Amino acid sequence: MPEPTLTFKCLGHVERDDNSIECYKIEVTDSRNGRLEMLQVAPRHLVSARSMKRILLERCMFYSAKQKQHTQNLMEMFDPTPELD
Repeated sequence: MPEPTLTFKCLGHVERDDNSIECYKIEVTDSRNGRLEMLQVAPRHLVSARSMKRILLERCMFYSAKQKQHTQNLMEMFDPTPELD
């Protein structure tokens, strides 16, 4: 059975009264079965691979990325360059 591949897309964020970011709205897609999950994740949890593993596991999605790969996933998620078809 192939390992599921999760892709992340940032849909925006929620701001506090002081204009700091309260949470990010993230869409997670499991390419194995096409399942989508919408998450609201605090910045401190978003940057941690361990926190994301826990958050996704609570939604029955397995995320096996180490911190280096997780950082790469975040860079791709926030990259303003549009994808080329």
